[in-house]
Amino acid sequence: MSQTIGKYIGEGHGKGEVYAALAYNPSDAFGGMQIKGVKFSPVAGIPAIQVGDSTTAWTALYGDRAISIYSTCADTGTGNAMPVYIKAVMAGIGGLGRAIEAVLDVNARLGSYSNAIKGYIDFTGGSVAGLGSAICAEMLMGGASMPAAGNYAPLEIELVTPTGWTGVQVASFIHAQVSGDPTAMTAFGTTGYLMNIVGVADVTSGVFHNFTTPVAASTYGLKILVSGVPYDILLVATQN
Repeated sequence: MSQTIGKYIGEGHGKGEVYAALAYNPSDAFGGMQIKGVKFSPVAGIPAIQVGDSTTAWTALYGDRAISIYSTCADTGTGNAMPVYIKAVMAGIGGLGRAIEAVLDVNARLGSYSNAIKGYIDFTGGSVAGLGSAICAEMLMGGASMPAAGNYAPLEIELVTPTGWTGVQVASFIHAQVSGDPTAMTAFGTTGYLMNIVGVADVTSGVFHNFTTPVAASTYGLKILVSGVPYDILLVATQN
């Protein structure tokens, strides 16, 4: 049976079961309660859950987490295990939106790395029979009723260059790096691929096609950086 809590929750010992439940601490000598199956009914313009705001931000130290979830699943193939699931429905013509957004606001010179989002899979204790990826970008196109206008891509990469940026730093759309054991890195360098493209076949003037007639020497190139050395991927005019 659901219950709406609408009273002020105090601080300190002796404030009742409501405080004990919301401030559960397993190491607390006085004990506490854990809340299960909480459901929120958001109000327009007010976040259902909020930890700090732009004026009174939560001050985090190394290792601190505003939200921490640990889960385990022993399912053998019934369906997908998803400890966190978010679905947002856009139903307004001309609307703009994202199902999730993460912003890392950098106000100092950071160390050896910084990421707004990270995906990581640890295969040291297992493997996958099919495809394993740390991050998956997948898009389902509509049917024949979709208008011709629009630009669709499962992955969008945008580098924003503000006024005053001079380009003296190494900047690229994609940074790909192999790391780990030196012997294993050599093995990948011998047997691995920079890209694995599946689902395309040799079709005349298609995404992947063979040049059936001799072509002139390439006149353009895409600049890439391999182990600190610049190279060009040479381009020739298409036969379309």
